[in-house]
Amino acid sequence: MKKQDGSSIQQTLEFATQHYRDLQTPTGTKLIDHCKNVAYQSETIAQKLYQDIRADYLPDDTKESIASIIQAALLHDVLNVSACAFEHIAETTTVQIAAMVADISRDFRLVETKRDMEFRGRLSQSPVGAQIVVVADILCTAKDILTMLKTSGMPSVPKAKKMLTQLDGDLLAIHAASRYYILRLYVHAARNLLSDISQTIKDCRQKAKFDKFVSQYTTGIRASAAEAEKAEKAKPVPSKKKKDVRYARKRSVDKDS
Repeated sequence: MKKQDGSSIQQTLEFATQHYRDLQTPTGTKLIDHCKNVAYQSETIAQKLYQDIRADYLPDDTKESIASIIQAALLHDVLNVSACAFEHIAETTTVQIAAMVADISRDFRLVETKRDMEFRGRLSQSPVGAQIVVVADILCTAKDILTMLKTSGMPSVPKAKKMLTQLDGDLLAIHAASRYYILRLYVHAARNLLSDISQTIKDCRQKAKFDKFVSQYTTGIRASAAEAEKAEKAKPVPSKKKKDVRYARKRSVDKDS
């Protein structure tokens, strides 16, 4: 990557940090850390994808394209969580990167159902760079959901199920996977992660159901055990002095006989 690409990425990172502040994702991860992970994943996918393409089909500005994908990944949530405008992103980066960020951002002025439909329709027609960022975002978010489920268990299941439905619908809109083998592999990996989330949700529900069953049918046993323990504690403890007196009397009777 060229030196100017590195400096522009650093400038984009500072811009993203300024707008994300201390915000967190629904899974509890710091938003800036999540976007950094998405940027690393996007770079990995883009490099492998361009290496897989024949040299005579590669664009002349391949390195610049990868740098643009990294910057779009860093900014992919800016329009969703802050009052940042399209013009501000274009001034900080380029109009092309700002357009890519707009392609992968949901329009929160719409109700949730229409918002998802509009986003997926726009995503399916977006360039491959934008779809790479979305695949990377799905991979990182799915890993965060798995961590949340393993940490919190059943209380996090409703949130995880809602996010799983959204990620599954977004993944179906990645039409570029049908044209690029590398992207298809990462889409398949994302699909496996979503299956793992679904199985983890089932495991959490089964464990909660089993715990409820155990709690329901062992109430009497636990109550009896508690009463027995309470009665045991309430028993008077014989003093040591009385024991010594009885023992002394027994010895004196033996001697008299």
